[in-house]
Amino acid sequence: MGDNKISVLIIDDEQLLTKSLAAIFEEKGYKVKTTAFGKQGIEWLEEGFNVVLLDLKLPDIDGLQVLKKIKRTYPGIVVIIITAFSSVNMAVNLMNEGAYSYVSKPFEVEELRELIDRGLKAKADENNKHRLLNNLSLLYQVNREMEGLVELQSIAGLTARYLIGITKIDICALLLFDEKTKEFFFGALSGVEYNLEQIAQKRFKLDKKMYQRLIDEQVAVLIPHLKTKPDILKYIPASNPKSLCIFPLVGREKVRGLALFVSGREVSIEEDVLETVKTITTQAAICIENANRYLKLKHDYLGAITALVGAVEDKDEFQQGHSEAVAELAVKVAKKMNLLSDQVEFIRLAGLLHDIGKISISENILLKKNKLTVDEFMKLKMHSIASTSILRKMDLNQQILPMVLYHHERYDGSGYPEGLRAYAIPLGARILAVCDAYNAMVSVRPYRKNLKQKDAIEELKRCSKSQFDPDIVDVFVNIVA
Repeated sequence: MGDNKISVLIIDDEQLLTKSLAAIFEEKGYKVKTTAFGKQGIEWLEEGFNVVLLDLKLPDIDGLQVLKKIKRTYPGIVVIIITAFSSVNMAVNLMNEGAYSYVSKPFEVEELRELIDRGLKAKADENNKHRLLNNLSLLYQVNREMEGLVELQSIAGLTARYLIGITKIDICALLLFDEKTKEFFFGALSGVEYNLEQIAQKRFKLDKKMYQRLIDEQVAVLIPHLKTKPDILKYIPASNPKSLCIFPLVGREKVRGLALFVSGREVSIEEDVLETVKTITTQAAICIENANRYLKLKHDYLGAITALVGAVEDKDEFQQGHSEAVAELAVKVAKKMNLLSDQVEFIRLAGLLHDIGKISISENILLKKNKLTVDEFMKLKMHSIASTSILRKMDLNQQILPMVLYHHERYDGSGYPEGLRAYAIPLGARILAVCDAYNAMVSVRPYRKNLKQKDAIEELKRCSKSQFDPDIVDVFVNIVA
């Protein structure tokens, strides 16, 4: 029944009673339908009733069968039994089968009306409790999945998927806010096919009125029936939009983005769904703030690392740009090997930092044009240990240190500092070994000229299985050849 009136179905074969109840309840604003037959009542249930008044003695089937069918198929309906026969045992049985309560004939209509009101309130309380538990469970799941996310597109994509599932609205776009330029850009778009690379390049501003409401006042915009097409919909691939809902993603203080819903039908969002949407968008905003802080710290951190690497390479003009080149090559190899994004990042940092220990090596050794003495070579070999000693004092992921320490180990076990061999050498260190050697060969050194690319590749192949991991050499050659 398509409105907010309380709808009552009376299933009872006493026509005088049903007509009297129908007249009284309709006068009080209820929508009422009556039938003498249980099977007919079961067929009508799909019309959507709040309350069923059910007699146990029916001409076609037993009223208890009707009760069981109602509670099995439409558990949200409040069922009140009307019977001429009652006992304590009957009451217990009826309650066990899902009836809210019962009244014995004859009864006062006001008594029945109060019973209906109590039943509806109890059902509403039960539904609210159920929704609350569901929402808490959902929010816990969202929070758990967002925890630790630092990529803005990942946060936006996860948020959009949850929001479209909760609201059941056709399209959900997560727009991220650039506070410096006052522009928005797409973080995710759910419910429609799209090319993320293309839409991610689109940047746009809100009109003054929309900006004031969403950003300055931090208030949602809900338009259940669109009369005109707002400018913002020019950027959403939606045909014939009829409703628009926009929620600001408000973090600890500021708006970090927008959750925009578009539908081809008129949409109204229930109050409990609105609260859930607001909670999830707030969680997303806080997660975006945390990600932005992490990205800034990472930027500052990488700046400090780059400065430190620069200080090392300033001691040796032939080494300038070496660490960045090694890191770039190592990332390409790691991605080609389908390593996880975290692992790729660790390898990149290890590539940048692998020679940091050379800051403790004398320039006389680093820039020497003649062959190193045994003592000088031993001092040079200590740079990987010195690098690890320096990095151990920094707040680095522990996976980075072994990559730096062992990047001069050899696949056959004849390397340094510990003589590890084959798969005992960490994967990141084996990748760095190939990339480090290649960049060194194609670069000028004080004691030799650089090799041509093809000659360096041939040297890698020649030393495959002895100095280098053959699988990594194969991947590397496919990348640079």
